[in-house]
Amino acid sequence: MARQEESRLRAVVDTAVDGVILINAEGVILMFNPACERLFGYAAFEVIGRNVKMLMPSPYQGEHDSYLENYRRTGERKIIGIGREVLGRKRSGATFPMDLSVGEATEDGKPIFVGIIRDLTERQAAETAVREAAARLQAL
Repeated sequence: MARQEESRLRAVVDTAVDGVILINAEGVILMFNPACERLFGYAAFEVIGRNVKMLMPSPYQGEHDSYLENYRRTGERKIIGIGREVLGRKRSGATFPMDLSVGEATEDGKPIFVGIIRDLTERQAAETAVREAAARLQAL
């Protein structure tokens, strides 16, 4: 039964439209689904075992480890349990807007964090086009 549940969970993660990333309490990437591979331009084997901050532009890259350390020390949540818009950094170095929701679970008594990532590039472009069209109509 456990093998079947694991297989189902893997199917959900692997076929999800949104990126799913799992990190440990030190920020090390444990899982990187195919949607993340498409979003960031890295294969899973290239990022698993590395710090998640490699997927962040400055200044977030330099701040991330201190956020995790502060959370481990104080339990103060900055993003866990909520979603917010942040920037991601692709393999090419280009950045893109994304919605990031972070949940927390435990594994062997230690926290692990699940990030759900949605690329906002197209939505933001459409919103900009609507604003520009509205401004042109007002100018008439």
